[in-house]
Amino acid sequence: MSILAAIDDDNETDVVQRGYEFAQAFGEELVVLNVQPETESLSAAEEVASNAIRLALDDPENVTAAGALGDPAPRILTEAEERGAQLIVLGPRKQTPIGKALMGSVSQLVLLNADCTVAFVPEE
Repeated sequence: MSILAAIDDDNETDVVQRGYEFAQAFGEELVVLNVQPETESLSAAEEVASNAIRLALDDPENVTAAGALGDPAPRILTEAEERGAQLIVLGPRKQTPIGKALMGSVSQLVLLNADCTVAFVPEE
């Protein structure tokens, strides 16, 4: 079992911090995941996750940086399933009403299709 914190970039320290709080409370591993387009390298995605951990947490225990390539929502869902995540933590982006109607956001797709609880950390 684990807690999965999915991030876009290494500036999402709030998502990593909140994910860590949940992981500590449940006694679970925190996996910080960054998904990059298939044109990027897996090491680039893992580096973003590692940087986010370093920026957000002083002395993390039981935290893993992970990277994936592809379409973000399906990759997040796949990683959550493969890792047995009991919670997915996301930082949803603000969209205009027209943007929401025309294109489903990653957060929406994850929320609607996840087999576990999804927690959103609002932007400050």
